[in-house]
Amino acid sequence: MPIVYTKVIAGIIAVIFSITAGATEPEAPPLSDRAMRVWTTTDGLPHNSVNHITQDSLGYLWIASWEGPVRFNGRSFELFSQATGLPDPGSLYVAENPFTKHLVSTGTRGGVSYFESSPTGGRWLPQPRVFDRVDYALFTSPNCTWYATINTGVIRECDGIRTQYAEPEGLPSAAVLELEQDLQGRVWVGTDEGAAYYDAELDAFRTLEELPNGYSFGIVATPDNHIYVSIDREIFVIDPAQLSVEKWPTLYPSTITELYQAPDETFWVGTHEHGLTTLTSAKPQMMSVTNGLPNNHILSIFMDRENTLWVGTHRGLVQFRQAQFHSHRAEDGLGYDYVRAIAQTADGAILVGGLGGVKQIRNETVLPLGTTSKVSSESILSFAIDRDERLYIGTFTNGLYIIENGKQIAHYNEMNGFPGNDVRGLLLASDGYLYAATSGGVLRSKINADGTLQRPSFFGADDGLPDEIIYAIHETRSGEILIGSMRGLSRLINGQIERIDVSSVSDAEFIFGFHENAAHIYVASDRGLLVYTKAKDTWQLFDDDNGLPTIKFFDVTRDHEGNLWLGSGRGLIYVAADDFDIALNDDDPATPLAHTFYDNHQGLASAQINTGGPPMLVAKNGDLWVATSRGIGHYIPEQSQFIRQTPPQPVIERVTADGRAISQNTYLDASTRRVEFKFVGLGYQYPESIRYRVQLAGYDKDWVEPTGSQLTVSYTELPPRAFIFQIQAAYPNGEWSDAATFTLHKLPTLWQRPSIWVAAGLALALLIAVALRLRVYTITRSKERLQRLVKEQTQTLQQLAHQDSLTKLANRRAFDELLRQKVAQHGGQQPLALILMDLDYFKEVNDRYLHTTGDQVLKRVAQIIKESARESDMIARWGGEEFAILLSGAHAASLEAICERIRIAIMQADLHDLVSNLSITSSFGGACYVPGETAANLIRRADKALYRAKHGGRNRTEIAQSEE
Repeated sequence: MPIVYTKVIAGIIAVIFSITAGATEPEAPPLSDRAMRVWTTTDGLPHNSVNHITQDSLGYLWIASWEGPVRFNGRSFELFSQATGLPDPGSLYVAENPFTKHLVSTGTRGGVSYFESSPTGGRWLPQPRVFDRVDYALFTSPNCTWYATINTGVIRECDGIRTQYAEPEGLPSAAVLELEQDLQGRVWVGTDEGAAYYDAELDAFRTLEELPNGYSFGIVATPDNHIYVSIDREIFVIDPAQLSVEKWPTLYPSTITELYQAPDETFWVGTHEHGLTTLTSAKPQMMSVTNGLPNNHILSIFMDRENTLWVGTHRGLVQFRQAQFHSHRAEDGLGYDYVRAIAQTADGAILVGGLGGVKQIRNETVLPLGTTSKVSSESILSFAIDRDERLYIGTFTNGLYIIENGKQIAHYNEMNGFPGNDVRGLLLASDGYLYAATSGGVLRSKINADGTLQRPSFFGADDGLPDEIIYAIHETRSGEILIGSMRGLSRLINGQIERIDVSSVSDAEFIFGFHENAAHIYVASDRGLLVYTKAKDTWQLFDDDNGLPTIKFFDVTRDHEGNLWLGSGRGLIYVAADDFDIALNDDDPATPLAHTFYDNHQGLASAQINTGGPPMLVAKNGDLWVATSRGIGHYIPEQSQFIRQTPPQPVIERVTADGRAISQNTYLDASTRRVEFKFVGLGYQYPESIRYRVQLAGYDKDWVEPTGSQLTVSYTELPPRAFIFQIQAAYPNGEWSDAATFTLHKLPTLWQRPSIWVAAGLALALLIAVALRLRVYTITRSKERLQRLVKEQTQTLQQLAHQDSLTKLANRRAFDELLRQKVAQHGGQQPLALILMDLDYFKEVNDRYLHTTGDQVLKRVAQIIKESARESDMIARWGGEEFAILLSGAHAASLEAICERIRIAIMQADLHDLVSNLSITSSFGGACYVPGETAANLIRRADKALYRAKHGGRNRTEIAQSEE
């Protein structure tokens, strides 16, 4: 199948390099300093082939896919298929017309459709079909659009009139793949037989002899007035003024399928079989599936406003974003994810050890260790490197290896007196001994001149260690050996173990890591960071009292700038050097410690930093490397300074009133019960990390931050007035955005309107004036009528004050008044009893079926109770899902039987008309009145009985004893 068809039909997978046009080729692979993420159909992408990518003026990303155009807000994909009105839902191209701001989607059967955005979702406007499949559209003026078709050449549409250009009009081929306009307004086309330009005077296309025939998928007009044209595996640079052609010196490994110049003027080159690179005069370095991309065929390239690069392939949408960290994972060439140890060789290579053996990273490329030793596939726990670059490697299950110049010179395990497993940490000490942290204590072995080891000795519990499970070992600048175990901190000095007591500041037991500088020793523990000040011989503790988000730290280090880094199971904590030094010198142990918390939102593939030997390393160039449960994380300080921190743009996607979409400044009917706002922050650095805060001005007093991944808020029973809903968004540790707003108004009920109040007052005054002119008996009758009216209105208001608006039962206030009266008036002649009832697990009904369903259930339960009680019994909604019933006379004497009758009626109630398979149970607590007791005590006894019923398994009745 020709490439022209596979490009559009099958899609392209991208492999990426970041080299600026004309710049020197970097040693590291392209985009190695960016965090990569892939979305596929398993993540909600409607189709894995991403034919084209763009961003509209609101900030949404749009994707042309074979299922139709797709809008992406960073959290979810919204597919438009039949709604577009295209002859076939599939979309090959999507872009925003810069003149009309319409989004334009083109399809396989000549379909063209415009999208008009609106606060209620927008609408599609299908246009007349073009002759054939439309692969590209070029907007040259408000009235003119050019379409590239696959079999019928170029279609120019100006003021509704279409003109076709094919081979007779000078095109090399009728299969047009690309369109571009240069600064002179000249239109260029790429076809499967080469490129051409439009000559307005001739109203035809012309070719340049210097350009060969071949697939021309990419044409870019640059700001410096040059045209870059890709043909097969080559790129040509054209001066539009002279129409002169120069051949770019680089030959790419396969056909170029995409040519894109980003806003920062970086040229990206996508190929058919070898992934992605950038325009460079040197040999191109291709980023491909070897570097973690899902596929090598590049379909589309785009850079958004946050300087995030997007690549469309046949196996998903790929994102390369600037982040403080990026990771090398199993799929990036590491071969495994769980990393436990890091070291650096003299030539700068980073050694990585974990569950899958040892790898090295050079210039951001993961490479094998380069040894025939089987240690390369062992489970690694620790590293140490001596002055002669011998590598000592501790393993999880197979002892200790020594590698020199890629060759294994020794292997120690149980066979020669060494431990066979859990070599957690290694120390090459200044006394000529190797010390190892093991699960059997501290190993000590003399190092021979050739790097091999003599038979070891051990320090264990009998020698004074508090525990033999050792996590970390460190030699201080004074020559002491510090030992971190599962039961505290010790030191080895002059051959003796001494406990180090830190109980005055901390109850820490697990000691995981050490760091030392001239003035301090830092200890990572399970109860915070311990800091020993040498000059003062004192210990300090930094934990959650200082505002840190966690207290269990697996390692600690300070980088070349003196900044503090703490590794934990939840992420990395960074404290600027000046801030930490101020805290060290503050006498207040709870002094707030300004910090930044890094987790997978900032580029780490996993926020879980592991224990290890060691799990954190500040490299010679100042970079930070961290061992995580999903590969090794890399922080480049110089790069982090230039990462944009522009807050994401908040968008209110949809507003509904009682389920009906509404627009700005809508006036809601007084009967409206529920208003819901759906919103999102259009930021793509890590959309799941975006924080939100909302405020409904006129209702909320302060800003409210929704919890978790909540992207909707709702309000019920709003009072009549004007409201302004505001939403702001921010990245973690970033500034809040400007607010997106939505204004609405709720109308008052008839009796709430001031005009009605005025009219009622005037009518009353008129009535009085007329009455004064009537005879005395008429005045008297009018007065009586007025008094009756006032009394009726008063009764109505009293009823409203004593009645629950949902169930029409008495409310708690009314019930409490009646209960106090009944108890005060009770003479002991007739029994009196109180029932308190609570619906079981009713919160789950509200959470699962929304409050509207819950309200209907409450009304149904209220009706069941009324049908089961006498007219003389007092029934009230006690609050929420609780009800109260006051019984007297014979009913009170049958307290338990009545409870059971109501309980069974509720349990057997048919609620299928509300929600299928919904059933409700209830718990009852009853108490008979004891002469002389107060109403409060009667309630207390009934409530205790209800408590027993709920904690005794629910759906049952408990009756209080008189002596309770």
